[in-house]
Amino acid sequence: MTEITIALITLTAAIWAFVAARRLLHEATESVTIWDYQSGLHFKDGRYVESLAPGKHRFWGRGHRVIVYDNRISELIIQSQELLTADSATLKLTAVAQWRIADARRYHVAAEDARQALYTRIQLALRQTIGDLTLDQIIERKAGFGAELLTRVHDQAATDLGIEVAAVDIRDTMLGSELRSAYSGVLTARKEAQTKLEKARGEAAALRTLANAARLFDDHPGLLRLRALETIKEAGAGYGNQLIVGLPEEFLGLVKKS
Repeated sequence: MTEITIALITLTAAIWAFVAARRLLHEATESVTIWDYQSGLHFKDGRYVESLAPGKHRFWGRGHRVIVYDNRISELIIQSQELLTADSATLKLTAVAQWRIADARRYHVAAEDARQALYTRIQLALRQTIGDLTLDQIIERKAGFGAELLTRVHDQAATDLGIEVAAVDIRDTMLGSELRSAYSGVLTARKEAQTKLEKARGEAAALRTLANAARLFDDHPGLLRLRALETIKEAGAGYGNQLIVGLPEEFLGLVKKS
């Protein structure tokens, strides 16, 4: 066997040894990359080890597992909740919440489905809030429930689920067809009554003005004559030099007295 053959055999063996070592090294290590908007939980053989900061992490040996959670804000829609008001009216509400994972470790162990648990808590907060109000109060407030709902769920979600609820509010309010017709009739009646009231106020104001004018003319007959002459002048502006006007006897009496 020549020296060249021995060298080739040695080189081949070295290459195979390098490939085998690299394969063993790859199988013996695990790596994961955590992005800036993520949180990672490191487990070894099913046991929690540590929370991982953003960056690349490498683990030696087997049995490692990393669970990655997205920390960005998500939306949760609580769709068509049928609720009963304080005055026993039934209505459907749709709410929307904005939330994010604030504590990945707590979020992981708090519930089998932490998102569903948050959904249920917002449902209960809606029932508690709406159940304390009448239908009229709910219609008048419209979208003014955000602060109250957030107060009801914020601390509980953070403590129990590791979730930060940024905002929650009612998006849609739907009445049943019968209730909607009845409420529409009530609003129509209110508007009609309001219109009549305004009309009556206008007529009363006009009557007060006339009564004040009548008292003024009674106290000062000359004013009546001047007003009448102004009216005649305005009326005869388009009739040339001659205008025949009928006057009541009361006015003639006032003219004679003056």
